[in-house]
Amino acid sequence: MMQVTLKKPVIFALTCGALVTLYFLHYQYTSLYSHPSLPPSCLHPRNVDQLLDLLNTSDTQIKRPGCYGALRLLLDRLYRVELSGTDVKVPPGMVDMVRNKWFGGSAELYEKFEHPRVIIVTDRFTSQTSTVNPLRALRPKPDKDSKEALNAVKKAIEASRPGCNFCNDKQTLEDTFGRIYWEKSHIFTAENAFRFYDYTGMVIPADIHDFLELDAQTFETMLTYSAPTWFGNIHERNPGKTHPVMLWDILGKAGASQTHPHIQMFIGTGYYPGKFGQLNDAGKRYNSATGGNYIQDIVDLHIALGLGFKHRSAAVIVPINPTKDREIWVVGKDNIFDWSWLYYVAFRSYIEELGVYCFSQGMALPTTTITSSPMLGESGDLMIVKMGARGDCTSPYNDVSSLELYSINSISTDYYETIAAIVKTYERYRSKHPEKYEDV
Repeated sequence: MMQVTLKKPVIFALTCGALVTLYFLHYQYTSLYSHPSLPPSCLHPRNVDQLLDLLNTSDTQIKRPGCYGALRLLLDRLYRVELSGTDVKVPPGMVDMVRNKWFGGSAELYEKFEHPRVIIVTDRFTSQTSTVNPLRALRPKPDKDSKEALNAVKKAIEASRPGCNFCNDKQTLEDTFGRIYWEKSHIFTAENAFRFYDYTGMVIPADIHDFLELDAQTFETMLTYSAPTWFGNIHERNPGKTHPVMLWDILGKAGASQTHPHIQMFIGTGYYPGKFGQLNDAGKRYNSATGGNYIQDIVDLHIALGLGFKHRSAAVIVPINPTKDREIWVVGKDNIFDWSWLYYVAFRSYIEELGVYCFSQGMALPTTTITSSPMLGESGDLMIVKMGARGDCTSPYNDVSSLELYSINSISTDYYETIAAIVKTYERYRSKHPEKYEDV
C-alpha cells in the first residue's frame, strides 16, 4: 500500500520520470469539534419533525438550557431559520385521493399534509436558501420498486460497455507530460477531449466500468495518489496554478457524458474557481464578522444536531442548507486518507442504503503551494466533498427546475434518514476494513 502524507511536502515519482513536490496546507483550526458547550450528545433530534419542535422550543422549556442556548447561538450565527406553515384545505372530492392514493391511507401523513411545516434555511454568508418539506418526496409520480430501479441502472451500465473509450487508455487523450498510472488497479489519467478550463484532466479506473463495483483501494488511490499527482504536475509547469477542484457525475441523469467512472480535474490560479471560491470567501467573511472558523462551526453545529460524526481527523455531515436532496459533506483536516475513507463510506451509503444511483459530487483540495509563495493569491485550505442525489435515473422528470437554477433549493428528503444511512454503512464496513477503524 502506498504511503502518502499530505501534511508535509511529498515527492511523487511519475512514470514519465519527473519529480513533483506537492504541498498541501492543513486546516488552521485545531479540532473538528471545538465547542465545549456543544458536546456530541448535546441535542439529537431523530427526524425533521423533531428538529422543528426543537427550533420552536424556548430555552426554558428543555432540560438542558445551557446546551440549547449554545446550539441556538451558533445556529443563528450561521443561518437565518424560518419556520413556515399554513393549513391546506382539501376539497371533499379530493380527500380519498389524497389520503389513500397519495399517502397510502396513513392518517398521520394526511394530517401533516393538512397542516404542513416547512423549514426555510438561509446561509447568512453565502445567501443560499434551502426549503425543506419531506412530504414533497411523496407527491404523485409513477411508482417504481427500488430493485426495479437498480436493475434498470445495471442494464444501462452493461449496454454501455461495448466501445467504451475509458476501458482502454489508448482511446483517450494524453496530457503533454504523459500519463500517471497506478498499475495495481489499472488507474490512469487522461486529458479531457473537450476542455471547459485551461487544464482539464481525468482520473479513470480502466478495469472498473461499473461504479457499483468501485472498491475501497481503487477509490482511495484515485483520490490520494492519482489526482494529487496530476495537480502536482500542473503546478510544476505553471506555479500560478494552486487551487485543486474535482468533479464527478455518476451516470447520464447526473450529467456524465460517459457511463464509465471518471473524475474531472481542474486547478485555479490563486483561488478556488466557482462555488468553492464562494465557499472560501464565505469563510473569510465569517471570520471577519465573528472571529470563528466557518467550516469548523458548520461541522460542530451539525454534530450537535445529530447530523454528523467524526472519523479520526475527518467529519461527515448532512447539511441543513443543502443544494440537492440527500446532500452529504465530508470535511477533512490534515489527513487525506481519513477524508477519502469517510468519503468512500458516504459514496457506498448512497448505493447500499439510500438507493441513490445517479448523483453528482464536487471536491476541493488544499492549495498546492506554501502560503508564503508570491504566486499565491490567497490561501486555500479546503479539503471537502459535497455530494447530492440527482433523482430517479430512469425518470423522465428533471431534478432541476427554474426554482433551483435561479431562486432557492427545494429539498424533499429527511436529513435524519440520510445520516442514519451513513452511520449504518460506516458500521458495516468496520468489519470489512478494520484497519481503517484503529484508534477510532
